[in-house]
Amino acid sequence: MSNSPLLSYLVLSYNYESYIDRTIRSILEQTVQDFEIVVVDDCSKDNSVGVIRSFNDPRIRLLLNDQNIGGAASYNRAVSEARGEWLVNLDADDWIAPNKAEIQLAAVKSNPHLDILGTYVAFFDEDGIPHGSTHELETIVNQEHKVNQIDTWIGANHLCRSSSMVRRAAHLRFGLDDPTMVRAPDFELWTRALREGCQFAIIPEKLTSLRVHSSGLTHGDPLGTFLEMTYAMSYNLIPLAEKNALHSSVARIVAWVCRHDALNRLQPAVAYRLIGMVMEPGAPQDFATFKAKLNDFDHRPELATIGRRCLSLFSPGAQPYQMISKLNKDIEAYIEARDYWQAQSEMWMQAYQSKN
Repeated sequence: MSNSPLLSYLVLSYNYESYIDRTIRSILEQTVQDFEIVVVDDCSKDNSVGVIRSFNDPRIRLLLNDQNIGGAASYNRAVSEARGEWLVNLDADDWIAPNKAEIQLAAVKSNPHLDILGTYVAFFDEDGIPHGSTHELETIVNQEHKVNQIDTWIGANHLCRSSSMVRRAAHLRFGLDDPTMVRAPDFELWTRALREGCQFAIIPEKLTSLRVHSSGLTHGDPLGTFLEMTYAMSYNLIPLAEKNALHSSVARIVAWVCRHDALNRLQPAVAYRLIGMVMEPGAPQDFATFKAKLNDFDHRPELATIGRRCLSLFSPGAQPYQMISKLNKDIEAYIEARDYWQAQSEMWMQAYQSKN
């Protein structure tokens, strides 16, 4: 096995004895065979480790955590141990098409500036049967999204981690997962990568099969997810938008926070402080620091006042709200017209070149 494989598959394992066999086999059956598989087992209580060890392939490297440290910290260990040029994520209950890596690598060859690539996803239930809500789920993920634009990421994550392939050099540049996050570490990681100038692409083919569990972390705690996404947008997307003078994007982010249903689940004083912190420049070290600051009423008490005044601007009857709504519609119309005429120009150019 090469000490510098082309691909490093990162598989995080925790009590997936029933699933991980299919996950690993889908990697071993890839048409591109220059890889290693880095499996991090986070103290599984079932026979997951036994299943992993049953594979007689020297490319599989099994790392056992001494104690349960969670998904984000386990992912960071996998990244730190990986040696490949590309880091390919795959959760231990998902699987991939045999030609997934081949297609993604072909996309990179045609566009060497790409740093992060995903694919469309096929959704299954815990038993591997097509999920009953496939249509609704695909409406969120399997659509064409302009993933290199800030507005695409406002309150939404369209990149499935198990479908992603990340350039290792870029990953080391924009950093590891925030280990203090539980609900939205993927979203924070991708928005941070966008902030650091990484280029994204999503292959419009269902090359990744994803199991949807009823106890999924992201949907199990809407308030926790809301807070983590707010943190990520405040310190990744807003600075990027301000750097590029995209003031309407900043307004959309603030509006998303102010109008989100989960905001009403917070005590008013906490909700006001949260909005005030969104308006405040500077970034806490991690989400845990952000959350501690949110609940520390002695630290900068004026944040509550800032947040309360800001919230009043985004009530549906407020004039600034109406102005922002009109501005957003005007910008969307401009972008639609720009994209249309750009497509027309490219079509005319191709027709001209074919005649000459």
